[in-house]
Amino acid sequence: MKPSLRNVLANSHVAAVAIGVLLVFSLIELGSPLQIPLLRAAGVLFNAIAFFDIPYFSGRITVKDGFMLFPTISSSFYAFVSVAAARALSRWVYGRGPLRALSRYRAALLRRRHV
Repeated sequence: MKPSLRNVLANSHVAAVAIGVLLVFSLIELGSPLQIPLLRAAGVLFNAIAFFDIPYFSGRITVKDGFMLFPTISSSFYAFVSVAAARALSRWVYGRGPLRALSRYRAALLRRRHV
């Protein structure tokens, strides 16, 4: 009898590698939208230190801010989709969450003997 796809994925390294790649991709995508606000905050801090005063802000959202908001939202959405895919794959193959599945997979991998 042929094994199911779930059993084949559970017995090979493919599912664990896919879950790991999806989680790393989500971390990269979460770091990307934080880059622009952190650089702007660093610029404000640099100006405050250089001129010994707090820089002036108009308090309005400019067109530039609106255009910078789109990549932030899209990167956050891609990170959410990646985490959801890792969770779904992990639940389907291993029956537990991605981090727990990877930690148990690591322990099982260390017990194996690769000759």
